[in-house]
Amino acid sequence: MASGATGGSQLSAFCAVASFLWLGHSIESHQLIEQPRVSSILVLLTAGAFSYAASHFWQWLPGSNGRFDDEGGSLRPAPASLPKRPRRYFLPVLIAAIIFRLELFHRVTADLQCSSPGVEAFLPLVILFYELLPGRRARVGPAKDAEEEDDMGRTTWDDIGDWVAESKQSLTISIFFISLGAYLASSQDMRSSYICTSFDNSTLVRSLQWLGLLLDGVIVILLWRVLAWARTNKSRLISLSVVFLASAVGSGLLYSSLRMFLPSVPLSHHFKGIDALFVFDVVTDGFAVAVLFVSASLLTTEKTPLSLVGIFTFISGLVVGWGKLKLTGGAENTMHGVAYLAVVLICLGTSIFVYANNIQRVVLIHRTILVALMFISLIAATIVAVSNNRNDYLFEHPIETMIFQARTNADRYLTHAAASNSLPVAVNEYKARYGGRDPPPKFDEWYKFAVDNKSPIIDDFDQVVHDIRPFWGISPSKIREDIQRVAKEPGIALLSVANGTASHSLSKDSEHAMVMDELAKVVNKFAQHLPDMELPINLDERPRVLTPWEDVRRFTEKAKQKGFGKFLTKREDEEKEGEASSQPLDLNLQQPSSSTTPSVRTFQEMTALTCPPGTATRAGIHWDVRDFCLSCVRPHSTGTGIFLNDFAASQSICHQSDLFHLHSFFFTPPSVPPLRDLVPVFSRSKLSSYSDILIPIPTLDEVLNKADTQPDTSDFDLKTPALYWRGVQAEEVSDEMLHGGQQERLVHLVSDNSSGASTTLMLIPQNEVRSRAAYERVPTSLLNFLLPFDIGFSSVSPTAASSSSSEFTTTLPPASNPLSSNQYILTLDPPFSSAPSGSPSNHPTTTTFLAALKSTTVPFTSTLFTHWYSSRLQPYLHFIPLDIRLHSLHATLAYFVGLKGKASASDRLGNTKGAMMNGREVRLKSRTDEAKWIAEQGMKWAERAVRREDEEVYLFRVLVEWGRVVQDEREDLKFVMGGTSKETKQTKEMKG
Repeated sequence: MASGATGGSQLSAFCAVASFLWLGHSIESHQLIEQPRVSSILVLLTAGAFSYAASHFWQWLPGSNGRFDDEGGSLRPAPASLPKRPRRYFLPVLIAAIIFRLELFHRVTADLQCSSPGVEAFLPLVILFYELLPGRRARVGPAKDAEEEDDMGRTTWDDIGDWVAESKQSLTISIFFISLGAYLASSQDMRSSYICTSFDNSTLVRSLQWLGLLLDGVIVILLWRVLAWARTNKSRLISLSVVFLASAVGSGLLYSSLRMFLPSVPLSHHFKGIDALFVFDVVTDGFAVAVLFVSASLLTTEKTPLSLVGIFTFISGLVVGWGKLKLTGGAENTMHGVAYLAVVLICLGTSIFVYANNIQRVVLIHRTILVALMFISLIAATIVAVSNNRNDYLFEHPIETMIFQARTNADRYLTHAAASNSLPVAVNEYKARYGGRDPPPKFDEWYKFAVDNKSPIIDDFDQVVHDIRPFWGISPSKIREDIQRVAKEPGIALLSVANGTASHSLSKDSEHAMVMDELAKVVNKFAQHLPDMELPINLDERPRVLTPWEDVRRFTEKAKQKGFGKFLTKREDEEKEGEASSQPLDLNLQQPSSSTTPSVRTFQEMTALTCPPGTATRAGIHWDVRDFCLSCVRPHSTGTGIFLNDFAASQSICHQSDLFHLHSFFFTPPSVPPLRDLVPVFSRSKLSSYSDILIPIPTLDEVLNKADTQPDTSDFDLKTPALYWRGVQAEEVSDEMLHGGQQERLVHLVSDNSSGASTTLMLIPQNEVRSRAAYERVPTSLLNFLLPFDIGFSSVSPTAASSSSSEFTTTLPPASNPLSSNQYILTLDPPFSSAPSGSPSNHPTTTTFLAALKSTTVPFTSTLFTHWYSSRLQPYLHFIPLDIRLHSLHATLAYFVGLKGKASASDRLGNTKGAMMNGREVRLKSRTDEAKWIAEQGMKWAERAVRREDEEVYLFRVLVEWGRVVQDEREDLKFVMGGTSKETKQTKEMKG
């Protein structure tokens, strides 16, 4: 990377660039990013140890020698690039700068959502400013002999070459191009909906970023000046190790001091202990840091640090720029010209830079070849930009396509779910769906009950099989033992079926006694057909069984060995990823006692362990709360841009590690720790990571207000075309909830508190002649004005009101009957806190999803929870799904209500014919007829398949299946058509 570079120097340059790329690519997936303070100290210590070890092998290291390393020990003449001799105080100042820089980094990452992306791209400009300061050595080009100086045949191109190689202007232009290109490439990411609230000091955060950039320049220059004047390579590497070790010790001392004297500094680094993976990450990253700086230090006497910093910026910027350029032509990158301009600037700047800074080779590539590659890259970028721009237009709206597909899917589902028209056909269907396994005893009674109650679903109960299937790997006696143990847990009631009668364990004065009375009343309708059993009923809103993926898979494998592998549904068989160990999993987690609330970190680690190895959530928690996680969204939005096209996949957390910061369920751990063992618990809802068994359990509100519940049948056309939502904040609101809570993000997104600089992706018509549209970024504040949102809190937490300035202090009165007055209703998951949530409803103003589904209103829903009826509903036919990040909220509502005839934000009198967006008038027709059709389809289907009778049919089916699992002779229990069903001894005694 230098003039006349030797092979050793080129190897050093290669090692420096390779370690830099490896760190940039892998550091985000390591555990270290979750524990930045401890990790940074340990990585510095490790890097210092490796650097010191390298000093003992300096003779074999590639790169430049020290000033006294040559044969004979004579002092080599100082090269022109060698800086001035360092002062004695440079070393302590360097160490202090590194310590201070680490502290700035931690302060910025604590409020990362308020930071600006791409600031690091301007580091070459900081180094260049130092290079151009008065007193620095004059820049000289390649050495020329006297004949070349006096050559009268020199051309204009020769003079231009001399100007590029020797002038400060050419170097400045090249660095400016590289820095600006890298900044443009890295600063155009979509922002996450994680809130930078009005009480966050965003100005201070951005100021600290720029101060950190200046400190980076100071550190690079001081390190260069100290190491360049080392007498030998051994002393150079020893000095480097001293810098690392002293910085690590100083950083630890500073943090300890700040914790003692400044209460605002966190008292915990969330350190979860030393495990093999954490140690491996520390060692590998420490080694990579050592390789980076050792290699760079061996090049210090050949060139200024501007060469290495410029090359690093060029490589990282070009990689990011090309990544953005390839995404053009869709929703993931709407800034087409910016990505192309970034690549152009970087290619041009690099081509000038290698000559302006007299760099002969860049990582074994001669600069002539490099310039040719930059030219090829320019041509390729132009071709990609033009071709992707042609594919940028959509001639059919994705929601329109998904509505059409939903109709087909619903017809296909109904054919699949109701294929049986007689008991023999139902038995054959059961055997065909579940690998030849016979139905459980009393299947004929269940079938008769379903037919008598006019259930449209006879054959599709995959959710039941999915929930019960792992328990076939546990012995019946162990299951019964676990039931007795679980029944003693807080928030668990025991429902018993004995001698054909159902009862429960709660006393009459219990607040949940009415719920259990209602549940027992339903079970008693068919209890005479059930064997004796006991069911632990979860009365809390939270699911309870959080079993690691390895344990669930182990029980499944055990069931297969016993011949129950055929009990897998086709969907479950496809979900299998890898093989589980035959031994219980060593979780290496501190298990909280049953009386203590787990920490947020522990709870999130428990949740991550429910995902298969290799998934994003299992690998680690997503740390970048500032930028939108594209990789988290792609699996359930492929082919539909920003719109959700796979609702079931969107409820899986295993590919969405960013959800840990975007839903209160994950950062408000329950007061009672979840159950880690696979034990039977019956719950009304659950997340994909939980192993609870779903059944329809009424809420206390439903029991109390059952007589007053009347479905809304008002005329859709007479309702207000607005999206309505009212919510109540949890009484205990943490700082994490104020920034990432689902309700809080919604209110912030549609309120005037949204930053004026924030933008939202919209699918905008390009003209009225040709029906085509393209994704564009539109100011969020403009969309909030144009679209009919009626969204807000009806009451806020005192904690939020006192700590959030004006962010969440405004409240809106709830509508007396929102279902009869609004065409669109939004439902979210309830706010979670550490307090038990099974008490009477604290959210009387919140409209439930089922109430909206059973009305003439279009339900919009954003949820991670699955219920017993979830598989029966078809997105875009019965309801409108929204991603939990809410990034498509504006575009989805605009599809139905339209934008045509709306006034621009600058003309509140409504004088314009269309909505002024991005400098032009936009007209988007409303699709009220489609919305009305969806509302009607949802209501009609709910009247057929989500009735109280359907709840009873589902519950009966669960208990029939479960009744076989808990019996000792379960391997022989079955219903055989045309023969005698094999029943339990207890059932035979009941008949007698």
